[in-house]
Amino acid sequence: MARWEAFTSVCSYLRAGLLSGAQATTVRNVAWEPLIEASSYHFVTPALAWCLLHEPTSLPLEVRHYFEEILALNAKRNDNLLTGLSHIVRALNAIDIEPVLLKGAARLIDGTYPATKLRFLGDLDVLIPASRSVAADTALKSIGFHEHPCDADLSASHHHLPTLYDPETGVAVELHTALLLPEYASLVPTDWFNASTRRYPFRDLTIRLPDVTRSVAHIIAHDRLNHGRHWQPRVELRQLLDLAMIRARSERAIDWSELDDQFCRMGFGTVLATYMEFGRRLLGQPVPRLRHGALLGATAELRWTIASSRLQPWDSVALKAIRYVVECSRNPRGALRLFQWDVWRRQIKEVRAKLKSNPPSW
Repeated sequence: MARWEAFTSVCSYLRAGLLSGAQATTVRNVAWEPLIEASSYHFVTPALAWCLLHEPTSLPLEVRHYFEEILALNAKRNDNLLTGLSHIVRALNAIDIEPVLLKGAARLIDGTYPATKLRFLGDLDVLIPASRSVAADTALKSIGFHEHPCDADLSASHHHLPTLYDPETGVAVELHTALLLPEYASLVPTDWFNASTRRYPFRDLTIRLPDVTRSVAHIIAHDRLNHGRHWQPRVELRQLLDLAMIRARSERAIDWSELDDQFCRMGFGTVLATYMEFGRRLLGQPVPRLRHGALLGATAELRWTIASSRLQPWDSVALKAIRYVVECSRNPRGALRLFQWDVWRRQIKEVRAKLKSNPPSW
């Protein structure tokens, strides 16, 4: 089974099991190793396990045992994360901070998935008022949380404080004072994000959860911009699945017009459209009405990236050049832009930065 086939098979099973979509492949004729490799790389193995265990008699015995163990271990891990979260929230509530849960932390609480064990988390992300960051950091350190030496050198302008670790549970937490890196902060402004958060009971404590429109904005902006994927043919299936699950549950509550305005105003309308196109191609959800279309050839580039084990920095530039030429060809005068040095100077700077952090293997 080729890498792209394994990846799309994972998408097919997730769509069938969680999104009521048609399943393209039967579980009786599967090369399990590449499929599990693809799901692991994208952090969706627990969700895949839940979908496939609906047909336990169709699975090879060793595969069924593997998936059962994955779900059990992730359930135990998430219970531990919720225990760590209770320690965090209790310390913050004690100094009159009601933290807003972000990303995976919110998904554990808000019922996005049929069971919490389906969502795999790395750490906990919570949003706090920037003006209370010192007090919040001090409160967590007073109950035993500590910084890892490798995480202590974040600049003061970063959107979250250095990661803190709980020695009792092993849980890691990032205290966010903004949603995105400074260069993208105005796309999902903190005040706008906080405007529609709602109080939510958590055990005997109080947290806040964002509304679905703000959650969607943060998922897309974080995955495409914070991680630099907007100029790369890459996607993290875990984040795309989060968005799909939110849409399946609360599509009517999402204000696509507001999101379209927000992204277009900041020059990222194509980023939004491309992400929604990935959702359509991979998980079968329709693209909402948007002002911009998806990036030309984005899905074909994604397939190329996944089919090969690794996309080298110079390959990325080649893809950019090809796309740029094709897009210019749509406009009779557009070809003149090919000779603008400023355009290519920006591309070269990006490539040099990429090569410095990820030198080619040849």
